[in-house]
Amino acid sequence: MRTDAHPAVARAPGAREISRGIAAGDEAAFEAFYRDWFEECFEMARALTRRDEAFCLDVVQESMLRAARRMRPMASREQLAAWMRRVVHRCALDRFRSERRRAVREQRSGTGEPALHETDERIEWLRAELERLGPPERSILMLRFGGGRSAASIAAASGVSPGAVKGKLRRLIERLRERAEEND
Repeated sequence: MRTDAHPAVARAPGAREISRGIAAGDEAAFEAFYRDWFEECFEMARALTRRDEAFCLDVVQESMLRAARRMRPMASREQLAAWMRRVVHRCALDRFRSERRRAVREQRSGTGEPALHETDERIEWLRAELERLGPPERSILMLRFGGGRSAASIAAASGVSPGAVKGKLRRLIERLRERAEEND
């Protein structure tokens, strides 16, 4: 019997192959993932948010970008589905928070915005507080907020773990917040 009489039917890649490919940066794997998961992620976003199509498409777009950046190999479709539910959920929450912050900014720009001299005083106060910090602490804050660097990037440059950088940033911000409350 001839084995080449019937061409082999291409098998669709499973969750393991797709997730490994994406984790390795394979664009073809991501394209296959996007095709296979777009509708499901859109339905997740729609069910979670109960918002319009444009909002849900934005959530799905951000979810897919996060998946491309953060995917790790998954053992099964169920594991991949659970991970994607968390990603879509987090992206939806981030989108809600972003909208809320934008609404607050817009509201402030109408009537609640502090006077220009108050803003200048706040900036001067912050400069003085930053000068009170030691050089390593000031450097971390400046890299993160002045330079837009991620905690992982700062950690790699300073030779510590990203978790240590995040903890230090959190403590520094809390300390500045407490001083600001004392100053008001």
